[in-house]
Amino acid sequence: MSQISRDEVARLAKLARLALTDHELDGFAGQLDAILGYVSKIQAVDVTDVAPTGNPLKAVNVSRPDVVEHCLTQAEALAEAPAAIDGRFAVPQILGEAEW
Repeated sequence: MSQISRDEVARLAKLARLALTDHELDGFAGQLDAILGYVSKIQAVDVTDVAPTGNPLKAVNVSRPDVVEHCLTQAEALAEAPAAIDGRFAVPQILGEAEW
């Protein structure tokens, strides 16, 4: 038995402001019906003895410790730049407009 009709899909599409063709409505009705069928199967599973869990994997902190390391000075960073203005990188404007 179908859990969702073509008319319900059309109503949902209208609420979502989607313009769907008749072919798309028929296709989505079948797909949504299949999804709802799988949800029904999952809801039928007996989980009374299963403890709730937020994440089945062990949480591990994978970040590295902060270590102060040598970094470039402003002059070193700008030394290889194609262009610099007032101590900053100079780049062309968006959409190929006038350069620097």
